[in-house]
Amino acid sequence: MPLAPAEAGLMPRLPAAVPRRPSWVERQRQRRRSPLLRLLDQSFGLRLLLAAAAATAALGAVNRFEQCRDRGFARGCLWQDAGGVVDVANLEAFSIVTAAFLYILEGGKRRQREHQHAHEVILSCQQAGVRYAPARNDALELLSRAGLNFHGWDLSGIDLDQIRIPGALWQGVNLSGSTLRTTNLRRVDLAGADLRRADLSGADLRDADLRGADLREADLRGADLRGALLEGAELQGAVLTDCRLETPNR
Repeated sequence: MPLAPAEAGLMPRLPAAVPRRPSWVERQRQRRRSPLLRLLDQSFGLRLLLAAAAATAALGAVNRFEQCRDRGFARGCLWQDAGGVVDVANLEAFSIVTAAFLYILEGGKRRQREHQHAHEVILSCQQAGVRYAPARNDALELLSRAGLNFHGWDLSGIDLDQIRIPGALWQGVNLSGSTLRTTNLRRVDLAGADLRRADLSGADLRDADLRGADLREADLRGADLRGALLEGAELQGAVLTDCRLETPNR
């Protein structure tokens, strides 16, 4: 039976708006709208060329500053010995600075590889039937922070104790029979999620979206549900001992 809004003095309200930066996924979608940025992501040669150009400009600026300082910043010092930056002695510095700029430009590709590896870890653990795997929990946290939508994923029957995924998008996730003790699920979107017989004891569910979630026989002892949206949630047989359901006075 769905929980009535008036039960336990609970009045549904929208979670308080929390200013946040766009997630990595949102930033990637914005980047893909730009043909130039898409080309930059796809072409290593272009990234290398930009890194070399930036290194040349940086070393040139340092060279000009040193030249002008040695000449007491006299008029025309910027143009005197303008080719001084092109010197064999500067080759090592040029290589190091180019590598530094290239490392920065490669940041997006490194993040993509991290996410791909995280996906592989999760899939491997699922296929092996592993109940508890710290590496999987770390991977779930990484992908959740990046803003990945986990809609419809099957994470049933596994141990996710102490996982921290505030603000994650976990709509419709199957977490039946899973343990999520003392987890940080604050502001997590769990609308329509299957949480039957899940152990959520001590979980932080403040401002979480649990509309339409199936919480039958779930263990919610000591869980903090202040401000959570519970319209249509199924709570038959759920253990609510010491559960905090009150809505703060505003």
